[in-house]
Amino acid sequence: MAKDDRGKQQDNGEAGFLDRIMGLLFGLGDPEREKRRALKAIGKSLSKDRYKFYKPKSAQVEPALARVLHETYRSIYAVRKLIQPTDTSGVLKSIVIESFLTDRQRELRETLEERAIRERAKSQEIKTVAASIRDTLLDFVGTFDANKVKGINSLYNELRAFVQLCSFDYYFTLRKFDSAVSEDSFSYKPKFEPINADYVVDDLRDFQELLDALPEDADWPRLFDTLTAYRGVEVVDRDAWQKIHKTLKGVAESRVLERVVQHASGDPEWYAKPTVHNARIVEPYLNEIKNNVEGVLQKLVAERRNNRIEKLVQQVFGTTVVTRTKNYTAKANVVFQKTDVGGYLYTDALNYLKAYLLDHFKKDVREVVQDLLIVRGKWVTSVQSQQVSDAYHGVLSISEQIIKLDESLAEEGELGQKLRRAAGRVVERDPSTQKPLRDLLKQVNDNVQRLIAEAAQNLIVIGKNLKALIEDIDRKEPQLIINWKELDGALEGELKSRMEEMYRQLYYLVQLLQVYVAKQ
Repeated sequence: MAKDDRGKQQDNGEAGFLDRIMGLLFGLGDPEREKRRALKAIGKSLSKDRYKFYKPKSAQVEPALARVLHETYRSIYAVRKLIQPTDTSGVLKSIVIESFLTDRQRELRETLEERAIRERAKSQEIKTVAASIRDTLLDFVGTFDANKVKGINSLYNELRAFVQLCSFDYYFTLRKFDSAVSEDSFSYKPKFEPINADYVVDDLRDFQELLDALPEDADWPRLFDTLTAYRGVEVVDRDAWQKIHKTLKGVAESRVLERVVQHASGDPEWYAKPTVHNARIVEPYLNEIKNNVEGVLQKLVAERRNNRIEKLVQQVFGTTVVTRTKNYTAKANVVFQKTDVGGYLYTDALNYLKAYLLDHFKKDVREVVQDLLIVRGKWVTSVQSQQVSDAYHGVLSISEQIIKLDESLAEEGELGQKLRRAAGRVVERDPSTQKPLRDLLKQVNDNVQRLIAEAAQNLIVIGKNLKALIEDIDRKEPQLIINWKELDGALEGELKSRMEEMYRQLYYLVQLLQVYVAKQ
C-alpha cells in the first residue's frame, strides 16, 4: 500500500473514532434518540396548539376534536346516505358534464340521440343520414374547448373528493367519544369525553388524508347544485357546510391531526398521503356518444338490410321460412365457435339459391326455357338461343355442384370428416393449430362464393333474355322467335304470364344474392 493511502486510512479512522465519541456524549446519530426528540417537539407544539384536540402527556384526544367531527357529520350526513363513492361514475359524470353545456350543445346532442336519428331515417336514405349525423358529431365534439374540458374535469374531481370525505364513518368514530350518539340523528346533544388516542389514531389518519384531498378552491355552489340535480333534493346544508368548511380548512392547514397521529402512534415520520383525484371524464363521454351514434347507424343499416332480405325472400318464395341446405348452415358453425376460426360465411345465400334451383328452376324454368323456348322455339338467329342455352346449362351444373358440396359437408362426408378432424386438433391459444382448419374453411367458403357468383351471372343472362322475349311476344313481326303461337298452344296456361312470373322471380332472386355477395 502506498504511503499516501496509509495516511488517508489513518485520518479516516481517527475521524470515525471522534464521531463515535461525540455520538456517545451528545446522542448524535442515534435513531431512537432522534425519534424521541422529534416526538417531544411534536408534543410541545400540540400542547400549545389553538385547537386543543390532544393532550400529549396523557396521549388523550379531547372532545373538541369530536365536536368538529360531529358538526361535519351533521352538515353532510345526507350525502353519505344518498351517494356512495361508487356513484361518482356513469349518471353523475353525465350530470357534471351537462351542467357545463350551452343551449347549442344541448341541441346538437339531442340530434345525436337514437330517437332523433331514427326519425330522420324514416324519410331519408341511410347514407344521407349517416353523413349528416357524423358532421353534427364533429361539430359537437369541437365545442369542447380546453377551458370547458378543464372546468368539467375539475368539478368532477372536486365532487369525488367531497363524496369521499362524506363517506368517512363519522358515526363509528363519534361513538368512541360518546356511546349514546345515534346514527344520522341529531336530536341528542352529545356528551363527548376524552379518550385514549390509540382508539382513534387510525380514524384520524384516514380523516386527515380525506381533508388533504379536498381542493382548496373548489366551486362549492356548483358542486352542490350538481348533487341536487343528481338526487333531486338538497343533500347538503350549505350554510352549515360553509361554517364547518372554514374550520376544516384551518385544521388541514395547521396539520394538527397529522401531528396528533405522529405523536399518538410514536411515528414522527408519518405524513398523510391523500388520494389525488385527477380523472378525465370528457374524452370518455365524447367517445361514448361517438360509439352510440355509430352503433345506431349500424343498427339502422342492418335493420334495413334485413327488411330488404325479408321482402325479397317473400317475393321469391312466397314465404320467409326457407330451409334447403342440410350441412352448410349457420347451425353447423357451432362446431367452429370454440376454435375461433370463423365458420361458414354464405349460409343464407346458398340456402336461398339451392331452394330456388330445386323448387323452381328444375321445374318451371326447365319446362319453359329449356323444353319450350330453346328446343321448340324457332329463333331468328342461333346466337341468342345459344346464349340462353349456355346460361341454362351453366345453372344446372352449379345446382349439381351445390348439392354435392352440401352433402360432402355431412359428418360422414369427405369434407365434413376433414373439417372435424382439423377442428379436433385445434389447441386453445395456439394459432399454429388453427391454420389447417382455417385453410379448409376458406376453401369451402371460396367455393361457395364462386358458385353463388356464377349462378347469379347465368341467371342474369336468362333474366335479360326472358325480358327481351316477353317484349317480342307482342310484336307484330317478332325479332327473336317467330313461332310464338305454336309455343303458346303447346303450354298449359298463357306463355307470356308464365314468362313474366319467371322473370319477376329471377329479378328478385338475383337482388337477394347480390345483397349477400355485396356484404362480403
